[in-house]
Amino acid sequence: MDSWKIFLKFSDGTDQKLELSDTKTYFGGYLKIKRSFFNALIKSIKMSKKYFTHKAIEKVLDPDENDWTLNPWMLIIAKDNEKNKPFWFFIKREKDLTGVLVAIGPKTYAEYNSTNQSEARHEIKNIINYIIAYLNKFNCIVFLPKFLQ
Repeated sequence: MDSWKIFLKFSDGTDQKLELSDTKTYFGGYLKIKRSFFNALIKSIKMSKKYFTHKAIEKVLDPDENDWTLNPWMLIIAKDNEKNKPFWFFIKREKDLTGVLVAIGPKTYAEYNSTNQSEARHEIKNIINYIIAYLNKFNCIVFLPKFLQ
């Protein structure tokens, strides 16, 4: 399974490396995310104490170990409060302010979604929409690149 490696460096000096599964493996391509999602996410972050951003993405390597660090990345880590399950979504923002879902995690979630492509795509889209629709259902942190000013 192809995986993206995301290196996070936090303000307290701690480091963390995450491996997320490339969505191309599941869908034969990448899922497009509409601009309206990002607009709603910004509103959600402003409205909810459970949603916030943090500049921590220090390095990004694709499955072939190519360095993609200097791209407009966004790592959304959402935890379902009811089911106590985490969802990781690694998104590249595009010039037209849409996005492309590049990778998902954690590994258990990615493996669960590898069985039926159309069902997995539908479920992932639902979760992404639920993150902005049901603020009390999730705790959500959006990691951004450290190089952003």
